[in-house]
Amino acid sequence: MNRKLSLLALAACLALAPSALAGGFYIYEHNASGTGMCGARTGVADDPSAMFYNPAAITELPGVQLQLGVTGILPFTSYEAGNELPARSPYGTVVNDGTNDVDAKVKGFNPIHLYATWNIFESGFHLGFGMTNAFGLGTYWPGDWDGRFIGTETEIQTFLPNLALAVDLAKLAGFKDSFKLSLAAGYTFIYGTARLSKRIDLSGVHYLYPAVVGEDPWGEMRLTGSGTSHGWNVALYGEWPGILGLGLSLRGGFNGDASMGLPFEGTANFVFNQTGLQARQQLADQGLTRIPDSTTGSVTVDLPFNFNVGVAFLGVENLIVAADFYLADFSSYDSLSIEFACTKPSDGTCSESLNTTIEKNWGLSWQFSLGLEYTLFDVWPLRVGWGTVSSPVPDDTYDPSLPDGQRQLITVGTGYHWSWGKLDIGYMLAFWSGEKQNEVGSGGDGLNYEGRANGKFSTISHLLGLTFTAAL
Repeated sequence: MNRKLSLLALAACLALAPSALAGGFYIYEHNASGTGMCGARTGVADDPSAMFYNPAAITELPGVQLQLGVTGILPFTSYEAGNELPARSPYGTVVNDGTNDVDAKVKGFNPIHLYATWNIFESGFHLGFGMTNAFGLGTYWPGDWDGRFIGTETEIQTFLPNLALAVDLAKLAGFKDSFKLSLAAGYTFIYGTARLSKRIDLSGVHYLYPAVVGEDPWGEMRLTGSGTSHGWNVALYGEWPGILGLGLSLRGGFNGDASMGLPFEGTANFVFNQTGLQARQQLADQGLTRIPDSTTGSVTVDLPFNFNVGVAFLGVENLIVAADFYLADFSSYDSLSIEFACTKPSDGTCSESLNTTIEKNWGLSWQFSLGLEYTLFDVWPLRVGWGTVSSPVPDDTYDPSLPDGQRQLITVGTGYHWSWGKLDIGYMLAFWSGEKQNEVGSGGDGLNYEGRANGKFSTISHLLGLTFTAAL
């Protein structure tokens, strides 16, 4: 009872933050040209968005170039119940589990992208700056759905300013006419915010103390928090002029396994319905546990080392055919160790046993993309693309805060280019589904079942990118 009806709820919700910051909520669409080609841009060097896909490629951009854009994202997620029978705990608690289909609430997102590149006095050195919301999005479920005790709201937003210096090795060595070669290195700062919510099942208190606690008592934990981290990136670009472009980009952090340690801290506020207030008071009166109005928690999340490689065929005038492969190693994300301020001796209002470790055991996530661009009359680009993305989430830790699956991506795009700038637009249709058939949400104390919400989770997402570029 002590463990289940107290701040373990905070642990569970803090666990949602890194889930949303990795894998299924990583945003790879940070430029309308890239969106139209399904992100196959690592081997292409004609756009300031190279600051995201391959910073070494900015050596092929003349003068000063600025780029600003936004990607509108509108996901539709649904839950198809697994038709399990309603579960009953030994004390009589009943939670509708796997019997009620429901659609997640619809909410749009609009990550931005901002890039600037500068050919430093034609010296062979180039400076680049980029700003993206590379991790984000969210999931919103109705407050009374089957999985309400696993999660009702997950919203993550991040800002990643990146500064990079690229060196045109081919120019400095004097062989640029026959082969282009450049190298870049950079620093990334990460700032993220989160707002997370879930219900707390207190119905077991009613069955233990029916004379003083009414039916259907519950609480809700609402967490807001933030975190910062630091990372690095290196990149390489090579090109046989007019024939083939090659790119490689790596991103990581300063941990021993090259992951980025992100210390995340938040404040959790607890609210209750009327009978939930009765249950909280009864727990305190019986000396079983104390649920505060608010407390803080902290957890360090290891964001993964990742890299992307790409090749682009340039042998036909006005035509680019490109392929990209992206890989993120989430093996460092094997568990979360969470510590609460109320368990420290300076506070002491909660049991130390509330400090908990949650198993995740994530693996690799990869994306393969193909993209094509053909420019009519040197001013009107036409783009198409296809891609597929794997999920790093294993079956035994799959949960509805991150309803992931093998993603399929279909893209188209176009734009208009003139001498000093261009305007591009790109559209992506993404769809995937996943099965939850595990014990996540089963409770753990034999009193509160909570509800697994096992079944099928399906998502269809529409993305529309708009980007403006100016050459100064």
